[in-house]
Amino acid sequence: MDGNHWYLLKVAGNEIFGPAPLDQLRIWAAEAKISPMDRVSNDERRTWMRAPMVTALQMDWLVEMSDNFLYGPTSVGTLQEFLATGEIDENVSVINTLEGTKTRLSDLPFFKASPHRVRGTQEISLGYGEEFGTGEANANLKQRCLWLEKQVMELQREVGAWSERCHSLRQQFVEMTGRDPR
Repeated sequence: MDGNHWYLLKVAGNEIFGPAPLDQLRIWAAEAKISPMDRVSNDERRTWMRAPMVTALQMDWLVEMSDNFLYGPTSVGTLQEFLATGEIDENVSVINTLEGTKTRLSDLPFFKASPHRVRGTQEISLGYGEEFGTGEANANLKQRCLWLEKQVMELQREVGAWSERCHSLRQQFVEMTGRDPR
């Protein structure tokens, strides 16, 4: 295995990026561009593992969402992105998977340095800047976009769960029949 030629499989769109050095994957993880369900490979795409399994990506945080759903493991960058978009607030509980500790986000050292402290949610929540302008129609459009982004996130979670289930069923089929169903 060449540790410097990595591929990233974005589960949501079934797109493959790479080859890229591990440093680039670290940057993508820090920028919240790698989700917990995404997969990586460093053996020319023969085998894939979930991105959080690569220690160097530092996807060490589980987020306890308001519906008691655990999201992650993910990176500090994703936590900061969730804060900026209003997905979570400073009172959310997070679990450090390395230490096995659970704490409020606002009690963590990186919280004070989070981008939400520098830029307001309005400025970065959708990534559209001033394009929306002002007024009630634009406020409604912003709300609609935010709602749609949340829906996409939920659907990505569901796709990931079904993908895991499909993989499990495929493995069971191979074990029972001795052949690949493809």
